Amino acid sequence: MQSKQVAPIFYWKNQHDYPDLIASVASYVSLPEPFSCRPIENAAEGDLVMVRVRDINRAYPTLETPEGEEVALRGGELIVGVLGNRKALRGFSGRLPARLHPHMPLNLLNKGGVIGECTAFHRDLGWPATVEYLGTVHRDGKPLNLKDNALPLVEGTLPDIPLVLVFGTCMNAGKTSVCKQIIRLFSEKGFTIHAGKVAGVACLQDLLAMKDNGAQKVMSFNDLGLASTTEVASLVPIARALVHHLAQPRPDFIVLEMGDGILGSYHVASLFNDRELMQSGASIVLCANDLLGAWGGIEWMSRHEVRPSLVSGPVTDSAEGIQYIEENWHVPAANAFDCAGKICTQILGSFMPWLKLA
Repeated sequence: MQSKQVAPIFYWKNQHDYPDLIASVASYVSLPEPFSCRPIENAAEGDLVMVRVRDINRAYPTLETPEGEEVALRGGELIVGVLGNRKALRGFSGRLPARLHPHMPLNLLNKGGVIGECTAFHRDLGWPATVEYLGTVHRDGKPLNLKDNALPLVEGTLPDIPLVLVFGTCMNAGKTSVCKQIIRLFSEKGFTIHAGKVAGVACLQDLLAMKDNGAQKVMSFNDLGLASTTEVASLVPIARALVHHLAQPRPDFIVLEMGDGILGSYHVASLFNDRELMQSGASIVLCANDLLGAWGGIEWMSRHEVRPSLVSGPVTDSAEGIQYIEENWHVPAANAFDCAGKICTQILGSFMPWLKLA
């Protein structure tokens, strides 16, 4: 009778045998000591996996570490990342594999370390880096998952703290630039600001930029056990939980950036179904790349009984764009780099009802 084959288990007890790089997405869960992993068939979103780098993408040649540093990848390196999904208009897209098996090829879907099977390349980027699946990280005999160390979803009435909600028409529409300027200028004036990212794919870059500009506390959906928000039914529970967690200890206000665009696969549009959340948005900033995008965003919001307090993004790189928006749609417009004072004056004005109630 043929004996049943047992999948090998790998142990690393010495520092020189430890994985070469830990991706930032995996930093939310402490790795077991001694480190161990073994190949399994089941592929679950959020599972930590170890892979070996095979082919490197020239446009995305780095991996972000838990310290936020971008390290150049080298062939043959062992990396711990996280299984997940990505659906990006201006980046790679990918999904969980149906099944896992030793040495199967997978792809590095973003520099934060989300790993899956590429389903759509980008014409300017080519195909993402190829990695070889070696095993799933285990602790006490169970696969290690982001949810093992996730903060809980919090229900209940939102705390009475004003929110600055920053939406965009697409990726790379200037959302993070606006957030950084708001945080920097207000923190320099003595305001206590907390900030978070509600949607997107896990990466520390934007959070660290917010912290570097003065945010005293930063969080994202990654803290709630998610590698990305492509597979959630609604972003509402995620956004509400982040507000509750960012409200402790109490800041003067909270800045929330929505990754991707209002329309897209990260479910940002679902937030407009939560009236309490939208009404807590003392200031709603819309970032757009061009006039048609700005018009579409304003029109879409109006159909959901929401009006942006301000339009920013590349559409405001020229004074012509600012003038057109203000004259035709009667919404203030300001550039994050050239009109930061105007942005903050507009936001401070939107806080007046809250300040009177305080």
